[in-house]
This record gives sequence, structure tokens and C-alpha cells, in this order.
Amino acid sequence: MKTAVNVLFKAQHIPGGLEAVFGPAGIPLDLAKVQDFMLQRKRQIWVELTLDETDERMSLLLDLLEDRGISWLERRYDCFTDDELESSPLLMMSYDVNATVFGGPRMGTTYDMSDACKRCGAGARQTSAMVIEGEYLDKLEGRRAATTPYDDVLIDEKLADLLAQSGATGLSFRGMFAAFEKRGHFQLPWRQLSATHTMPPMSPRSTGIERDNPCSCGRSGFYLTPKIPNRLVYRAADLAHKHDVNVTWEWFGDVHFEGDVSDALFPYPLFLVTPKVWRIFRDAGVTGFDWIPIRIDED
Repeated sequence: MKTAVNVLFKAQHIPGGLEAVFGPAGIPLDLAKVQDFMLQRKRQIWVELTLDETDERMSLLLDLLEDRGISWLERRYDCFTDDELESSPLLMMSYDVNATVFGGPRMGTTYDMSDACKRCGAGARQTSAMVIEGEYLDKLEGRRAATTPYDDVLIDEKLADLLAQSGATGLSFRGMFAAFEKRGHFQLPWRQLSATHTMPPMSPRSTGIERDNPCSCGRSGFYLTPKIPNRLVYRAADLAHKHDVNVTWEWFGDVHFEGDVSDALFPYPLFLVTPKVWRIFRDAGVTGFDWIPIRIDED
């Protein structure tokens, strides 16, 4: 495992240009992704750079940016080999931001709230097919898997068949429809992948997780932070009853729920799958998802 540091900043106001900071830091310009474009008649230069956490050149660069009053966004994340993914009991399945389609309660997907928290909606149980915004259909082109902003996992029919035939446990499927304002709903050759098993609460030794305005139910108010690598930790005993497809007990993300499901912004659980599921996605050519091994608290 290696930990990477990714930074994103605007460079159009750096005196002397990028060379004035990359040169002294000893970083070749071709290591960065540079986007130079016009926006509302103003020049924009966005720079993205990723280096290993142990690379001292990143610290030098950030010091040079700070000296010039340039702010940046910073993200830290772990990188794994296939062998490391293969040997983990569970992998956190992180959604592909480039293939996110809007769907869920505000598009007409229905939920049973009888066992859900009345304040935040955690524990809401979906009862209908997944309905997505029809205008987002282009994001599915050329892909075999996508997600909604609520981390619902969407897969094409052929991938769903592969998962069903594999004997993977803890999974179920729902239909998927696209909604158009004037043309109604149309069924798509896609399926929503759902989990039938919920894991116990994770270990407090998990990192890269923040709490903000936690609900009294204890299940929501969780957020994954980019500042620290996301490392989910479970006790060894919690893995005894794991399935191939699971979701976390904790629900993540923003909340807006005042009793009307059609206007709700629900939090959502994270998907945790075994390497068996990861191999099926990998062999099917699915790209864009991050797969992060969980860690085991042996104490």
C-alpha cells in the first residue's frame, strides 16, 4: 500500500507562472495535469498534481504556493495492489463521480419508513424500482456500472446476470427506470444492486470519517473526509457473518427530511463487498470505482 497526496489549485495569479513554483520544488511540469481555458472572458488555469506521500517535493511546492497566497484543495488516499485487494475480507466500494446519475426519492423512488429514523431517514427501505432523471442517460453510455448521489449502485443487465450466476451472497436486484417530464417513465436494461445484509457498527479506530450534526439515532451524520485516507476498521468478530455484498450500519452524507419522502435528501450506507465481487467487476471491464480494503481491529 502507498498513500498518495493530490492537490488542486488555480495558477493564473502566480507571479512568474507555474515555472516559478514547480522549478524551485524540483517538479517537472509534465507530472501535472494543467487545464488552461477562458471562463466569462477570464483566463483560468487549473493544476492538479499527485505525488507519493513520502515525496518531499510536494511539501516544497505547497510552501511556495502559500508564500504567494495561493490556496489549494488537498486529498489523501491509499493505493493498493491487486494482491492487497484480493487478501482483504471486505472492500469499500467507492462510487465513480464521473458516472453519477440523479435518482432516488426526489425522482419518485418509493421507500418504507416504518423502521426508519423519523428525524434523518436512516434505515429507509426502498420499495420500488430505482427511478433516475432521464436527462442523465448519456452518463451511462459506454459504461457497465454507475451510481446515484445516494451511493446506489447501478449495473447493466449482463453484469447483473454475472453476479447472480456467481452465487454471491447478500445481494438482490431492482429494476431501473428513466423519468422524463413530458414522456413519462421508460424501463432501462439496467438493474440496481442492493444489499440484504447490514454490518455491525464499525470500530472507532476507523479514520477519514467526520461527524457533523449527528442524529439522536446515532446512525447518520457521518462524512468521508478527503483530508485523511478513508480507512474503515471492523472487529474480527464482526466479520463472522459477512456476505459478499453488505452495507454499513452507519449512514453518510447530508440530510433533509421533514416527513415528505418525495422531497427528502436521505443519508446513505456505504457498500462493502468481498474480493469475489471486485473480481467480477474487474473482469467485466468496469472502471472508475475505488476499492478500499477494510482493516481489522484485533483487540
